[in-house]
Amino acid sequence: MMRTVTGAILLTAAEQCYAHACLVPFPHHDAAAQVFVPASVVLLALGLVFLVWGVLTEPARPRADKAG
Repeated sequence: MMRTVTGAILLTAAEQCYAHACLVPFPHHDAAAQVFVPASVVLLALGLVFLVWGVLTEPARPRADKAG
């Protein structure tokens, strides 16, 4: 469960990092893009690894039968 949540948080951080790289105004856009775009790629990769790892290793929980 925690690996999946961690992956989701890292994916959200990657999206926010890329959005900030696109929204920084002109004088500092190039410097910000040089930092934020690679950081967003790293966060995206880590997020996907954690998300897939969490989905694959999460034990299946048996569902409670609602027999009435």
